[in-house]
Amino acid sequence: MIQPIGWLIATIILLFVEASTFNLVSVWFAVGSAVALISCLFTDSLRVQSVIFVAVSVVCLLALRPLAAKLKKPPVPTNADLNIGRIATVLTAVTDEVPGRVRLDGVDWNAQALPGGSFQPGERCRVAEIRSTLLMVEPVPVETPIH
Repeated sequence: MIQPIGWLIATIILLFVEASTFNLVSVWFAVGSAVALISCLFTDSLRVQSVIFVAVSVVCLLALRPLAAKLKKPPVPTNADLNIGRIATVLTAVTDEVPGRVRLDGVDWNAQALPGGSFQPGERCRVAEIRSTLLMVEPVPVETPIH
């Protein structure tokens, strides 16, 4: 009698874990534990139920994971992504620990330096990436003339 309760608890916990994440993490195992719960009607052997749990979980994982990957939509680029690689002017001190302000095409942005970077007002920096409304900046690459 304890085996069906165990499989029911496992199914509920795995469904709760799945519901609390944004990725398909444990749905495969939740299906496996649900089928193992149903198998309790036909056999009392924990070994058989465990084999059914593992087999169904693996089949679900192998069969449905590629389908889920196909259905996942790629991130949609925004107009802000066009600013990556552009040069901005530092308005207030910008470090890798404390954000500051930069001006890019007449618009002021919050900015933070990539690790190890630091900029003083008036310096120029290059936009390396964008995290929400925060520009991650790096030093402007120095071009050396070819002799």
